[in-house]
Amino acid sequence: MPKLLNILRRWTVYYLLGSGIAINLLLMAAYSYDREAFASAYDRLMLAIRQTTAPNTLLAEQARWRQRLDADIAANFAPWQSLPETTPPIAANRIKIGDKLYFTLAAASADLEDQQTLLIGPGVYREALVLNQNHIHVIGSGRVVLDGISAEGKAAILTKGLDISISNIECKNIAVPDQNGACLRSEGLGLQLNHVYFHDAEQGILSDNKPQQTIHITDSRFEKLGKDGRAHGLYIGGGELLIEDSLMLAAVSQGHEIKSRARKTTIRHSIIASLAAEDSRLIDIPNGGELLIEDSVLEKGPPSANSGAIGYGLEGLSYLDNSITLKRNAIILERTGHNLLLSVVQTDKPLPIVGIGNATVSKDAVELDGLNWLYPDRAAAKMADYPLLPKLGTRQGQNSGRAGQ
Repeated sequence: MPKLLNILRRWTVYYLLGSGIAINLLLMAAYSYDREAFASAYDRLMLAIRQTTAPNTLLAEQARWRQRLDADIAANFAPWQSLPETTPPIAANRIKIGDKLYFTLAAASADLEDQQTLLIGPGVYREALVLNQNHIHVIGSGRVVLDGISAEGKAAILTKGLDISISNIECKNIAVPDQNGACLRSEGLGLQLNHVYFHDAEQGILSDNKPQQTIHITDSRFEKLGKDGRAHGLYIGGGELLIEDSLMLAAVSQGHEIKSRARKTTIRHSIIASLAAEDSRLIDIPNGGELLIEDSVLEKGPPSANSGAIGYGLEGLSYLDNSITLKRNAIILERTGHNLLLSVVQTDKPLPIVGIGNATVSKDAVELDGLNWLYPDRAAAKMADYPLLPKLGTRQGQNSGRAGQ
């Protein structure tokens, strides 16, 4: 009997050793084949283990990061400021079309005609704005805030016409039953936003998937937006998206700062940063197309839930022209777990990926062809410690609260 027990013990050891070696070989093969899928699966496994074994510890950790988030934002950016009141000024909580004065947004929007300008006086409005007309300008005079309201169960501002421009509007606290409550829902064609501040809502902008859609955002700030990984800071359904001189900050509840299904997405001179938010990707381009990011700052913060900073084509390529171009960006990947700069769909032939003059900080390997610089930490890159972000260049917008202002 003792001899039999010794044989069993020996074979048990051999079995465990062999199984361990086989599992490690399989894990190494999986990691080599698809790093994004491997890292994502690992993240989900670790999160599930933490939620099962120490839910109170996890909740406490999340609460600690959320408390830190406002401090991190304040360390980098001045509070958003509205533009000065128009001349002559409009009385508080009054709306004007030409020389005619209105007391509610509903009355004004019902009377609005194509090619007119809607001026909104300073105040907090708990009434949604629906725009059915074409070639309309909406301008906030002083501080104009849309707070906690929605039209048709969709958004605080609902645009249905052609060529709508909106300037100097703040929006917050938007939530609807389907958890896609947006500050602005675009159902028309042609949208321009200048100096808007959308924050603390389920979604900043949600647009339809019309291929003719164009959305142009300048000198604006999107902050603490997202809901359960399905609503995001920006969720663009199609067409073209251009973002310039803007801040996309701290998506929450595992949302992306930017999710764009547009055939062409261009980001210039902007900051996209997680800081202490539990976001997902900074930028998700699920259906491919042309992606250009230049002269911008990308920062992946410590508690981020997703290992990838930029996702591309992970829901299938929908366009003939597909490319990724990164030029002269400062990129900081400082997630506590694994970090990937690009999570790109596997294709039969390599996708065109161009990197020129990017400075990247990451403790993990970064694969980016071209003349770029990789640093193991902020000190090596001569960057200030977390949570401070690099400053953008001299080009400045109108009081967006940009780093260094």
